[in-house]
Amino acid sequence: MEVDALFALADQAREELRVGAELALLCADNGNGDQARASQPRHVVYSFNAQGDVHACFGMQCRHVHLGHENQYVCGVSGRVVGVEHAGDPDPVWTGRSRTSSNPDDTAGTPVGGWTKRRDMYAASVAAYKMAGQISDAEIAPVVAAPAPSTPAVKRGALCVDESPDELAPPKKVRNSRKENWSRDAIDKLAKEANGVINKLFIATPKAHSDAPPPDPRLQNLEFVKAAAIRKYVKRCVDGESELNLDVLNNVVVHANEFVRAQRAAAAARRDAVAVAVAASAASSSARGMRTDAVFSGQIRNQLSQLIVSLWRASCLTKHFQSAKKGSDSFRPFAAGILYSLKRGLYLNDGTCVVPVLEELAVHLPALRSAESTPAARQLQSSSHRGICSIQRALTSISEMNSEEALPARTLLRDASRQGAFLRELVSRNS
Repeated sequence: MEVDALFALADQAREELRVGAELALLCADNGNGDQARASQPRHVVYSFNAQGDVHACFGMQCRHVHLGHENQYVCGVSGRVVGVEHAGDPDPVWTGRSRTSSNPDDTAGTPVGGWTKRRDMYAASVAAYKMAGQISDAEIAPVVAAPAPSTPAVKRGALCVDESPDELAPPKKVRNSRKENWSRDAIDKLAKEANGVINKLFIATPKAHSDAPPPDPRLQNLEFVKAAAIRKYVKRCVDGESELNLDVLNNVVVHANEFVRAQRAAAAARRDAVAVAVAASAASSSARGMRTDAVFSGQIRNQLSQLIVSLWRASCLTKHFQSAKKGSDSFRPFAAGILYSLKRGLYLNDGTCVVPVLEELAVHLPALRSAESTPAARQLQSSSHRGICSIQRALTSISEMNSEEALPARTLLRDASRQGAFLRELVSRNS
């Protein structure tokens, strides 16, 4: 045998001895958890390194495994991927941020631990059928029936056409009056709520009435007018109504310039007239020492809130409010309905005025689809119709009550009538 062959056999024996020592080290139980780690299933892969030595890779147990930049555990000697790092790392220093790659090529291939065998559904069905044949009815405990309810269940909502009302059904609970005891705190709370409704609705500014419509500001823009004139002339040429002529096109541009100059002069004259009118109005108001917008007076707002509270208290004592369903009438829509009733007023059957006609205040309420309205004002405006219906039904239901039952409501309505008259006097004094 040649010397080189002997040395080769010696190197092979030395490598096998080293591999055996590594296996013995992994399988030894030294109390540090090596036995539990070695008992896990693994596949040993042998490979040659750059120097030609044999390397036995034990997967994740290999001491040459390191975590790569693609979150994969790679053997540093063989270059084999032995595992993938999971997002839920139990490491205490893990911050919770997912560090896995969303590239499907990074996680493709054989999963960690190998493929699992799919369950045979036919075999599972056969086993279930055999198990069901061995079950006896005697082994099944009887189900105890639930006791019958002491009181029959009452169906909620309307009955069907083939159903008749249950005569044994318990009577419905009678709902008491809306308010039994009116304390000072409750009245003050309603007054603050009414003030909030007033502040949200009285936001519109009355516009000056003019027979002429407001001018279009685009007519003062030279480029807009010039483009519109040229477009109209080109359309006439396309339709055959005129022939394209550079002289006519030049005249169109000249007339556009003159038209814009005239529009700008008219706008300047209108601005000067408005400024003169505003200055005269301000001088007249300062000479009288009064404000033209009476709605911005705190005294008027407080008086208006007191009127709303008085009408609410009177309405709560009527037959309509006492017999209506719970939640059908609320205070905020009621207050909005009273404010919108200032346009036409509100009267009783005997002619008593409980809500006066105050156009000075009604002009500040937002109109339908008003550009100056806010979301809160639009919501109150949409619910004001419900409030008007509530107050009208409440006043109508007074005639269905006897004199003794209607006395408290009529007393509060007389107080509201006096408050309305005082409010009309305040508005006329400040306007």
